[in-house]
Amino acid sequence: MRILTLVDGYRLGGAETLLGTLASVSADAGFEMEVLSLSPPSTETTAAVPLLERAGLTPRFLNVRRLVDPTAPGQLVRAVKESGCDVVHAHLEMAISLGVPAAAIAGRRTVCTFHHVAGPTNRKARLREHVAVAAASRSHCAIFVSEASRQAFASRRLVPGAVPKSWTVTHNGVDLEDFRPGDADATIRAALGAPRPDDILVTIPGVLRTFKGHDVVLRAWPGIATRFPDARLGIVGDGQLRANLEQLTDELGIRDTVTFAGARHDMADVYRASDIVVVPSTSGDNLPTVLIEAGGCARPVVASRIGGIPDIVENGRTGILVPHSDPFALAAGLDRLLGDVELRSEMGAAARERMLERFSATVWAENLMRIYESAARGRTRTWAR
Repeated sequence: MRILTLVDGYRLGGAETLLGTLASVSADAGFEMEVLSLSPPSTETTAAVPLLERAGLTPRFLNVRRLVDPTAPGQLVRAVKESGCDVVHAHLEMAISLGVPAAAIAGRRTVCTFHHVAGPTNRKARLREHVAVAAASRSHCAIFVSEASRQAFASRRLVPGAVPKSWTVTHNGVDLEDFRPGDADATIRAALGAPRPDDILVTIPGVLRTFKGHDVVLRAWPGIATRFPDARLGIVGDGQLRANLEQLTDELGIRDTVTFAGARHDMADVYRASDIVVVPSTSGDNLPTVLIEAGGCARPVVASRIGGIPDIVENGRTGILVPHSDPFALAAGLDRLLGDVELRSEMGAAARERMLERFSATVWAENLMRIYESAARGRTRTWAR
């Protein structure tokens, strides 16, 4: 089966880069992918395109820069017909809004995926969101990658009531051959601030942004460092908040136990070097890939009970969920794992098992294939009511 995958553009670190992972397992699941960007090439695509090419994809581009582009329907209809696809899979709002009607005109079925949790927006963004939801609801299937996302979009519908039966949750996946258990590298542990064998290394992976909650962990850390003198905190990532977070570390007097390791490209090794991974998000993370990666490497986690995180972490079995933005609750969760090496091992093993069952790239591709087969068998939905 041939799938035309339509995205807004190729952005490094965005949902689009997940497509390389999907492409690597698509043939085994029974489908072939072609990827098409609405946006033309730009400096932002320079780093993302090679990732797709390494996965065997040949990224193509249209010249659609905004939703209200009079040339967009013609460009899209031609591209859909020329692709020879069986199904169009549109990811993200603009691709969904334009792709669903264009595919219908071209006589192709469509499925759509939203990759975020709907949250506060301005009036213009809210209108774009409504257009995308209306279009997706007329496709064969509207996919949300977490239950939190599906519920958030349902709560914002213009017409209250039950959501369409075509709305479903299908989780993204990760290549767990890359993220698997292994021995910790002493050199990497040292670079993350844990040079001694007895050090207990806690890491926070992620870009240094406000909603990632690094400050919550830092405010919890003075007490943790007192109770567990061997505990070390490695902050893995970079961003505009780094200077502010470093200043907070100094103000709290914890500089000797906290290391700012910067951005790294060897994250599987970072997880394997870690004893515990923390994801302290303070607002709606949809389906944080870092949690799947850490679980794949058999590492227990402490994470906020927010957004799509509870879809990934089974509280008390694969990790510990705590209220967001609460340093005391987070400290209690970390205390439990820091003080029990056997519990860390049990939770890590359970996390690996859960990721293999539910969040591997292979499982993701197989779930999508079932949706594609259903779409290909079903009637083409008309755009008009």
